[in-house]
Order: sequence, then C-alpha cells, then structure tokens
Amino acid sequence: MSLSGQKPPDRLVPSAPTTLSALSGAEPPGTPLQEIVRDLFAEAIGVPRRTVHADSDFFRIGGHPAAAARLLARARRVLGAGLDDRALHEAPTPARFAAAAGERPAAATGPAGALDGEGSAVLPLRLRGALNAGALQEALGDVGHRHGALRNSRLGSAGTRLRALAAGDHLLELTLPADLVDLWSHTPLAAELALAYRARAAGRPPRWEGPVPEAAPRARAGDLAPTVPPGSRPAPADARVGRLALDWDAGLHQRLAHLAAAQGATLFMVVHAALAALLTRLGAGPAITVAAPVPARDSAALRRAVGPYGRVLALSVDTSGDPSFSALLRRVRAADLAAYRAGTAALARPGGIALSVLADSGEAYEAAGLTVRAAPPLLPLRAAALGLILTERHTPAGAPAGIAVTAAYQYDAVGETAAAHLTGQLTALLEAALDAPSAVLSRLGGGARPPLALAGTVEHAALSPAHRPAPAPAAMPVPVAG
Repeated sequence: MSLSGQKPPDRLVPSAPTTLSALSGAEPPGTPLQEIVRDLFAEAIGVPRRTVHADSDFFRIGGHPAAAARLLARARRVLGAGLDDRALHEAPTPARFAAAAGERPAAATGPAGALDGEGSAVLPLRLRGALNAGALQEALGDVGHRHGALRNSRLGSAGTRLRALAAGDHLLELTLPADLVDLWSHTPLAAELALAYRARAAGRPPRWEGPVPEAAPRARAGDLAPTVPPGSRPAPADARVGRLALDWDAGLHQRLAHLAAAQGATLFMVVHAALAALLTRLGAGPAITVAAPVPARDSAALRRAVGPYGRVLALSVDTSGDPSFSALLRRVRAADLAAYRAGTAALARPGGIALSVLADSGEAYEAAGLTVRAAPPLLPLRAAALGLILTERHTPAGAPAGIAVTAAYQYDAVGETAAAHLTGQLTALLEAALDAPSAVLSRLGGGARPPLALAGTVEHAALSPAHRPAPAPAAMPVPVAG
C-alpha cells in the first residue's frame, strides 16, 4: 500500500531539488480533531494510524466503499456531526474532513507561559549513519535562519551539542527557549534538519516550501484557572519542578483503547474523565477544569513549522449528580469536542492541573545516508502545579504497546508525596472504571479514597507496588531511544 505523497526512491530523482514534502511524504495531524479523524481513517481501513497523515487521501491509502460507509457511520457517532454520504468524497483527507466536521481555525494561540513558563526545552534528534559534520553545521545554520526558535542552534551555541553514542550513532541536543517552541515542534524540526542536511551534503542550499507561516495572534493571558490539586499550596513563579515516572503496560493500554472505542471517545477523554472523577472524590468538584495543551496547526504550512503554534485549552466538565463513569465520559466527550471545534474556546491560565496525551514519534527521515529521528524531548512545566504527560507506544502493526506517564510537579505547591499519591490513585481509578464503567463515581472501586497528602509531608502514600511511580530527579536526563 502506498501513501499519498510518499517520497519516491532517490534513484528516481537523482538531481531534483529536495523539498520538504518530497522528503517527509506528509505531515502528522495538526489539531486534536484532525488526530481523531486520522484514527477513524486508520480504523476503517485497518492500517496503523502512524501511516495516515493530515493530507492522506482516504481512497488512495486503501479506502473502498465498504470502508467509507464504516467511516461515515463511526464519524457521525464519534464527532456528533451531521455528515452526508458525500462528505468523504468532498473532504477525503483528515485535515479537510475535520474542517467539514465543524473545526474552526484557532483565533489565538497560547496563552504565553500558561504551561511552559520560563526556562529551556531540549529537543534531541537521533542521527544514525555516516555523519558529515560540515553538512550538519551548515544545515543547522539553514534552519536557524529560517525559524526564529532555532536562531542559536549552531553546535556549541546556546546549549546545542552533539554526542557520539557509538560508531555511526549520534545524539544532537538542541536547547531552545521554552516559549519559542511547543510540544509539536519536534517532528517538523527533524524533517527540516533532514531536508537541509541532504541539500548541504549534495553541495547546495536547501529549497524551502514557502516562508515560515503566520500563526494566529498569541494570547497573553488565559480565560479560566485550572482546578488545583486538593491540599496544594501557592507556589512562587520560580518554583522548582520534580518529575515522577510511571509505565502503564500494554494490557492496560489496550483496555483503555477498547473502552474509548466502545464509548465513541479518545484515550485522552477517558483519562480526562478519570482525572475529573478523582478530583471530585478528593473534594475539588463539581466543576473541574483541566489545562490541555493541543496543537493549533490547521494548515499544511503550520504543520511543517517549528515554533509556539499551540494553545492550552481550559477543558471544563460538570461532575455533579454522582454520574456513572460512562455518563461522565459522555459529558467529557461533549465538552472536549466543543472546545476542539471552536476557534474561540476558553484558554487556561497558569497553575492547577494539566493533562496531555501524545503519540511516540516513530517518523524517520532519510538524508544522504543519515537517518534523522526525534528522540524523547524534555520540556519544562513550571506553570502547572501538576502536569501529567502520557506518551503512547505502539507496535509496528499499530497495536497498543504501553503508555509512559510523566508527572511533573512543583515542589512548593504539590510535592513528591502528593504527586505520587495522585498519580497512583488515577491509575487505580482507571482500572476500576475499566472493570465497572457503569458504576457511579461514589462507588467506583469500592467507595471514596482518603484525601491527598499535603505538600511537604514525608511519608509516601500507601500505593501497591504496581501503582507506585518511581521517583526521578528534578532535572530528568534526556532519554535515549534504543
């Protein structure tokens, strides 16, 4: 099966100038609704979702009339949109289909500092193959001239360094101002650098596809404050941040994916519902607001850009009335979809709880004998009292392979004990919801649990070994992909 716009073999284009689309094929989805549609495409056709891109044409990647009928029926249920039988023919790509389902461009990105705050982000790239150091240095200069965020990306400047891990295996670490990039800059960074390196290795400058795009205006302040963890304290602007790591195995990942599919929801929505339920049971309800950083890259040009092209949504849900978990998930689904569609959705202020669900980046870019692949990034989360980042892993065939959970917490606001307690309780509540999705919140898992430990306590919460996150240092080292 061939993908729309897939890069032809080098032997077919020996001397043609290299453009980004020729190098990368297509970009990943650039908005939450595009991501949902991408997953629906993959499900209907029966292919791994990583093979479906924002501009993949449904009928060119294996779609047929029966699959189209399945997709439309599923999309009407999941998206709650009135889509006629011609919708897929008129909008055959995830990007266009999302627009047909009611998505509107973001009126504003940001708000500035709502999640990343001050500090630096480290975006590492794994380089495998015979490395031409001169071409790499020139390529870094090229992408630096093109993107403001990468202006100081030359080796040895502003924390950018190259480490040799083994023969033909290097890790390039780019340290950038946190407010100049977002969680979705990593993949286009790898693609841009590969494009420039390939051109420079051939002795010519890169040919870019148009100028760096203009994004929506950046909001300076948010609209709603996210819910604060019960028992937390106010923290100073320069609060120290610690990190806890927890891994959910493939079995739990698969069960969560199945529940999401059965409820016409996404994995993010399932975890969002569980987090809202937990905060309610700990005394924070009934109105629960979670900060959710999402990409705002609705155009092809923005999907290829390195910069702060995201927004932090304030996703609010009413948990009153002691609903069942399934009923709460329906509320969450409606609230999240409404925010994803609206260009003017409420943005989150700094503080409180933030939640992100990301997919591991398996995209590799070939360039003159070198493979460029994004390695796990390190991004600051100082503006959130507690930020939960879930990174999904998948097998080559697309099956759930586990979820890496990182809890970033402010020492002065939450503390390690409370962060470990909340993360463990979230895991336990999700498992209870999987066992009994029709149970009401007050009875889910056998009744209410004790409140969170206050920040500053020294005893760890009583979690079973399977649920206790392992502590990690405040400055977590950059993981190296195997």
